[in-house]
Amino acid sequence: MNYFIGKNQNNNAPISNGNVLAWIQQYDVGCHPVDRINQFFLKYFDMSSSLLDDNGSYVLVKDHNEKVWYDPYGFVQEKLGQIGEIVSINDTKYVDGFGIYEVVSHKGNTVVKTKTWAPPNTHSLVRSISVKTLRGNQSKASIYPVIHLKNIVQRLDNIFISRISENQWLAVTVFPVIDGISGDIGKAVTGERITIFEHSLLPTPLVFTMPTQPLPGPDYSQPVYQLFAAGDSKEQALHELERTRSEVKQSEQKTLRYWQLRHKQTVNVGPLPEKYDYFWKVSNTLIKMSLQSDGTPIIIGFKPYIGNVWIRDSLWVAATLALAGHLEDAVKALYATLSYLIERPDGNYYFAYNVVTKLPNEHAFENDTTGLILYGIWQVWSLTNDSSLLQDMWPIIKQSSNWILKNRDSTGLILPDAGIWETFGPHLDEHFEHMTWTSAISAFGLSKAAIMAEAVSENEKANQYRQGAAELIQAISRHNVHNGIVTRSLETKLLDASVSLFFSEYPIFPKEWLQPTIKAMRQRLEDPFIGGIWRHESLVTEEGDLKPWTGPTFWLGQAFLIDNDVNEAWRYFNHNYDNSAFCGLLPELLYSSGSPRGIGLPSYSQSGVIRSLLLYKHLYMPD
Repeated sequence: MNYFIGKNQNNNAPISNGNVLAWIQQYDVGCHPVDRINQFFLKYFDMSSSLLDDNGSYVLVKDHNEKVWYDPYGFVQEKLGQIGEIVSINDTKYVDGFGIYEVVSHKGNTVVKTKTWAPPNTHSLVRSISVKTLRGNQSKASIYPVIHLKNIVQRLDNIFISRISENQWLAVTVFPVIDGISGDIGKAVTGERITIFEHSLLPTPLVFTMPTQPLPGPDYSQPVYQLFAAGDSKEQALHELERTRSEVKQSEQKTLRYWQLRHKQTVNVGPLPEKYDYFWKVSNTLIKMSLQSDGTPIIIGFKPYIGNVWIRDSLWVAATLALAGHLEDAVKALYATLSYLIERPDGNYYFAYNVVTKLPNEHAFENDTTGLILYGIWQVWSLTNDSSLLQDMWPIIKQSSNWILKNRDSTGLILPDAGIWETFGPHLDEHFEHMTWTSAISAFGLSKAAIMAEAVSENEKANQYRQGAAELIQAISRHNVHNGIVTRSLETKLLDASVSLFFSEYPIFPKEWLQPTIKAMRQRLEDPFIGGIWRHESLVTEEGDLKPWTGPTFWLGQAFLIDNDVNEAWRYFNHNYDNSAFCGLLPELLYSSGSPRGIGLPSYSQSGVIRSLLLYKHLYMPD
């Protein structure tokens, strides 16, 4: 089906090296097909560091034997009444599953292939553009890379410089190039008279013209290279651009080798069918791409959450990195994530932060942060066996554990909150509930805190933590389990997809609850039309939001693996795979207000690929 990237203009394929981040987009507003660089970010990867104007960067092509231009926006009006057709997207992929993004598209007889990559250890982005004919006939073509800048403050030959703020600069050029023309795009590419201005405080389209390219029959033309370089100063941006231009013909292979080497460091899952091998590789790539150079995991996909840090999601990513064998990245991500922690008045921690200011920007009230912190620290420490990490983290471990022990009410459960889904509370005219998720992740976190306490010779605290974990499970058993079915909360017998995690990734529930719970989920949470499972049972399709989620669909499949029902597990796993983008991206949420929601921090989606395959291959044994 492969629908998700084409249904929402906020669905973007990321390219990053930790210093810069680009979004590649295949569909514009109104779902018009287009292969464009939607946005380019310097550090922080939030909207304050966006370097391009809203229209981004794309390419126009004129095949000299054709009447119709490759022109996704219809800028070129050579003759009155000229007819055309929309661009068709033929294929999108990360080359070999690694960090080079390739798009093949065509319009009429003109086929355009672009590859986009961020060379390692630079603040640069490179896009190569090659052309051939669909029929394989020989021809000639003129290629016109277009870039929409926020402004132009200076031109040095055919290098154009844009200043976004006092410490954000962008330098762009094309190699080889004849001239760069700013102003009206249609006139620039057809040679009509145009007013050229070199300095503008206004958003400015910039068209690069270059020598005509021969199209040698069925083969692609030699690539044209479009270069973007960012810096904290004009001098730095220019230095990055010159360094990238001097190595541009080698940078593609250099980038590919970087990702190949990184994959060799990944846990070896053994032979996989080609389809799943690609998803395995690209998921490991995207997990890495969600990290800034300092290790901070950030949202990388769609506008409402650009550049935000969620403690829960970031810990999920840090733990996934560790499970996949990238221990250095995992440790870096763990330290960076926990550096954001700010205490709430009650001693817990806020769960969402702005990446620039590091100030909380929550929209709900959740009590699961402490349990997840304990899990994340334990998962990374248990795989690195780094005693210094445990010493550094001990104050956070102790405070998180103490908060859990002290913040249970007469039910024995953690105080009511919005739970993992942020959907209960005054912000949505809902009452908080004694969520099973919150108490169970707190119990699991305490059980791991006990192990860590023993490792630092805090044996008395270890006993307290184990007792607290057992008491929480007993309280869940008394209030939130009915005929063996684990429900969403004390307040309702409705279901919640998150509870299946406590049979697989966070195994702390008795096994006798497993079959009744997954049977009920299959009957009551699975969408009758498109499969998958909802987050929790009260969110039905009539409410207009939040239909099946990718993460919970993986989780239910993992629960079936634990129940030794491999066929049923793969029915759910394949539901996710079959509803991916062509390039292998999985949406966080299969639908939101009628459209699939794009990739964000790949905690529930791409990490679900990694964790489920590790579990299937018996390489992930959480207990």
